[in-house]
Amino acid sequence: MAFPTGIVDALDPSRLRLLVEVDRRGSISAAAEACGVSQPSATKQLKTLEGAVGEKLVERNGRASGLTEAGQIVVSHAARVLDTLHGLEEELDALRGAETGTLALAASTTSGTYVVPSILQCFADRHPGVDVDIAIGPSAWVAERVAKREFALGIAGEIELPDSARAEPFLDDELVGIAAPGGLNLRRGRATISELERWTLLVREQGSSTRSVAERYLARAGYQPANRWELDSNEAIKRSVRAGLGIGFLSKLVVGDELKRGELVDFRIEGADPMRRSIYLLLPADRESTPSERAFIATLSDCCAVSIAGCTAGEASGKRRDSSGE
Repeated sequence: MAFPTGIVDALDPSRLRLLVEVDRRGSISAAAEACGVSQPSATKQLKTLEGAVGEKLVERNGRASGLTEAGQIVVSHAARVLDTLHGLEEELDALRGAETGTLALAASTTSGTYVVPSILQCFADRHPGVDVDIAIGPSAWVAERVAKREFALGIAGEIELPDSARAEPFLDDELVGIAAPGGLNLRRGRATISELERWTLLVREQGSSTRSVAERYLARAGYQPANRWELDSNEAIKRSVRAGLGIGFLSKLVVGDELKRGELVDFRIEGADPMRRSIYLLLPADRESTPSERAFIATLSDCCAVSIAGCTAGEASGKRRDSSGE
């Protein structure tokens, strides 16, 4: 099949990566820095790319830059081309017996702090030649970055997924209420709605799976907090609860140490079922995994059950999930 010369010329990986980085970072200067080139060189390369496809791709708005409609079309294919080239390189390395490459992983705050480290230790023991780049943020942020192919894999809690991401459950998790010792009037580890309504509810930021799951659950239970404070981390909520500023709902993974030390007490809501959710492995919807990514997924299945309670990775093999929610 013959392709127009412009399309062939456009397939220069350095130019495609520049366009992808403009889309991700919002300016040519930031894209140039990410790609290790000067801004004048980046501008020239992008103009060459525009000439090759015959369309304006980048629009300047002061110091910021964004993509035109044509630019959005090109960048969606550019990400796939770069993924394919990266996968090709890894496949050839694997054929030569050299296990190398970089695994780009995004993880939610809870999973990135309390689940991923033990899995990465197992992965590093098995695959010492593979580097890992990991970033941590709210579950919605993780899903969006995986969908945009900024990260090859993600680990996140229940959250609405973009169309271009898919998910496999690998861990059952429970959220529990937490309070300062002696603060709540509890009976057999349970609190009534009327008792909870006297307290300020401390919640995570928007985009957090912990927050979204807890809010849906609490609304169904009929809980209307007196006040609601938003904090940006699990640690901030734990410290604030210990200080008597309110109550919160966090994963058992997060509060285990504090419960053992007696710094916090956990509770469930009277008359309500446990607050359960799944934690998921996220992948781009229409992309084949590279050897290093397949190795991580295999490690997840093998090592998760050994090191983490509630792991369902082996049971989830072969299953796919296009959206999440209760």
